[in-house]
Amino acid sequence: MTSQVHFRMDDQEKKEFELVLSRVGLTPGEAFRIFAKKAIEAGGIPFEVSQPTPRLEKAMKSQDYVEFNDPEEGLGWLND
Repeated sequence: MTSQVHFRMDDQEKKEFELVLSRVGLTPGEAFRIFAKKAIEAGGIPFEVSQPTPRLEKAMKSQDYVEFNDPEEGLGWLND
C-alpha cells in the first residue's frame, strides 16, 4: 500500500530543485523517497541543519521554547 504526500514550496525554489534533481537523474518524488528512507535510518534529519531561519530563531528566543536532551525526554514532556 502507498500513500501520497503533498507539500507547498515557492515556485522559483521548485524550478531550481527540479533542475538540480534532473542533473542527477531524479524526480522530486524519487528524491523525497530517498530522503525519507535516510531519515528513518538516521532516526532524524540525515544531514546537519546548522543555520536556523529567522522564524526558528524567534521561536527559540521565546519563553515557549523548550529544549530536550533526547527524544524520550521530549515525548515525556508532551505526555505530561
